[in-house]
Amino acid sequence: MYYFIVNKTSGNGKGAVVWKKVQNLLEVKRVDYKVLYTDGSAHDAMLVESIIHTDITAIVVVGGDGTIHGIANSLAGKHVPMGIIPAGSGNDFARSLQIPRHHEKALNRILTGKVKTMDLGRIGHEFFITIAGIGFDGKVAKVTNESKVKKLLNKLNLGSLSYIYSLIKVLITYEPTNATIKIDEDIHHFKEVWMISVANLPFYGGGIKICPDARADDGLLDICVLHGVNRWELLMVFPSAFSGKHITHKNVTMLKGKDIFITPEKELVIQCDGEIVEQKTIALTVEKEALQIL
Repeated sequence: MYYFIVNKTSGNGKGAVVWKKVQNLLEVKRVDYKVLYTDGSAHDAMLVESIIHTDITAIVVVGGDGTIHGIANSLAGKHVPMGIIPAGSGNDFARSLQIPRHHEKALNRILTGKVKTMDLGRIGHEFFITIAGIGFDGKVAKVTNESKVKKLLNKLNLGSLSYIYSLIKVLITYEPTNATIKIDEDIHHFKEVWMISVANLPFYGGGIKICPDARADDGLLDICVLHGVNRWELLMVFPSAFSGKHITHKNVTMLKGKDIFITPEKELVIQCDGEIVEQKTIALTVEKEALQIL
């Protein structure tokens, strides 16, 4: 039995449109399935718990990265495969794993694909699939989530531009800070840190390739630290991040490790897969082979 967890509001209503098409295909293909609906909140955990002990083949998420984040947190460490049919504005998880954006191709991959395991990042009790963004990019994610412009751009099928709009808005007032980062047994000191991106997969923000070498099967997290630049320089570096070429900039430091402990001089906003998380202590680690994925 395939259980579909659908967020109709993902992508400003894209989830509902995609699910209707998927449902028609399931009927044509005569697939044995049930559907549950979510609003992308803490309700996700209750949905997963309600079906986890049934005769289940896989849980398939129809939604965006936020919905995937919630379901993955509930499935971490459990032996139930997760499938993805992208229906969000950014779809960075699908992009990172080369999951087809087209609903029929994504469904066919789920119905015929093999189960693989992947690593997850973790900060406190919160798992993340793609990126934990700390500092500037955390603040940008928060502004993006609260933005009315995001809803408008989603309607125009330009959802990835909402991140760029929020970035420019935050750039005007954001102040960098000094930070110490301990990675396993190595300690690094950075001045004027704008952002620390800790990656399990390469993409976030609707196609920004922030950690090009990040892989979810190597037992490591990749870290991108942007430091010691002014606002104008940051704005100049930003476009190259879509291709991953920003990593050659003299003020971008790339690191890797299993256990990461960050001590900033001021409190920083943290986002995981685009969702804001509250953590006073910024300690991250990798959970190897924590999630089964189709």
